[in-house]
Amino acid sequence: MLHSAAERLYLMLHHRAGATAQAASVPHLDGPVIWLHADTQHAVSQLDALSDTMMHQYAERGEHVSVLLSFSAGLQPPAEIPGRAALPIVADNADIATGIMTQLAPVALLVAAQRLPLALISIAATGGAKVMIADMGSPRLPGFWGHVPGLCSTVMGRIHRVFLSSASQRTSWAKAGVAQDRMLVSGPLNDAPLALGCNEAERDMLAQSFRQRTVWLAIGVPEVEEAMIVAAHRAALRDSHRVALILHPSDPMRGAALKAELEPKFNTALRSVDDLITPDTQVYVVDTEGERGLWYRLAVACYIGGTLDKTGATVSPMEAAGLGCAIVHGRETGPFEQAFQRLSNAKATSRIQRREALGQAICAALRPDQAAQMAHQGWQVVSEGAETADMMIAALMETLQPAGAA
Repeated sequence: MLHSAAERLYLMLHHRAGATAQAASVPHLDGPVIWLHADTQHAVSQLDALSDTMMHQYAERGEHVSVLLSFSAGLQPPAEIPGRAALPIVADNADIATGIMTQLAPVALLVAAQRLPLALISIAATGGAKVMIADMGSPRLPGFWGHVPGLCSTVMGRIHRVFLSSASQRTSWAKAGVAQDRMLVSGPLNDAPLALGCNEAERDMLAQSFRQRTVWLAIGVPEVEEAMIVAAHRAALRDSHRVALILHPSDPMRGAALKAELEPKFNTALRSVDDLITPDTQVYVVDTEGERGLWYRLAVACYIGGTLDKTGATVSPMEAAGLGCAIVHGRETGPFEQAFQRLSNAKATSRIQRREALGQAICAALRPDQAAQMAHQGWQVVSEGAETADMMIAALMETLQPAGAA
């Protein structure tokens, strides 16, 4: 598949100093490889969640797939997970795209971007990768390039699949030259992560230890918010003396110091030293890594740490929503602004403006009727995103099938 004259002009002008060296630093991945690309922080979060889910689904089938998640330089990288490499790149650069195709030979490229990265699309498609576009309402070419004769139609001919948020978007893509059978109405791409797992036996044991008491969770709490959490828990205890708090500090090294500070005020247990939960335990400080799925499952409601301080949210609210927690948070949403907004629009969260309001908001979120309603609305948001992810993952997995396979 050859480049058109307009493509050759674009590619010639989209070589940048340093890009060749960056292309040489493409990480090694065992094939087959799926290439994902994002140019905003929100899109990085979306593709982070999508790739995690895809790799999990493929592993469940006893098969392997690797992922390259490239993103515009300057954005915050996703967390490292086995089998996935994150690569900040100079946006839409022909040298980098060539390096990726040469070294990794990805079978597909999924783009979630504000504008179509023409160099990436052209080089990936001519190199044999199936190119797919997600979360773009209408085709947007950079600058004046949309007016270059023949370029738009050529690029559209390179696209294997366009995932549309709604059927109304078909018209603009069809006018640009994308065939109707290459468009799928999938709904908007979501950033709901794969549901965090937990040790079920451990969950049952802890639930029994709490004696069916009402539990709320403060997750990812920075040190500057600890006093606020203590005040909120006092308010919750005044409302119901059987309420227990699971306090998860953003810095696990704070565990021992937190226990020492809280013991004069509350009956306190510490996870890292295997303190037992008793009917009198009021605060359980969980200073361990990798167990958030356990804490969400034990809690009725949770406060997302960092949202009442300039720190910003330390975890995605989608984690809690996907595991049935009513969510309380402040204004500082950090890198998860759109996730918070979607949940707020669905009335799945309670947003507060002042620290002093946290106790009252937690008491309200712990009431059975409100907790159930918020949890249901949050699950609706997460499940809608899961349907979209499944559709995209199915299309990506099709590219992994040998030619002619069913």
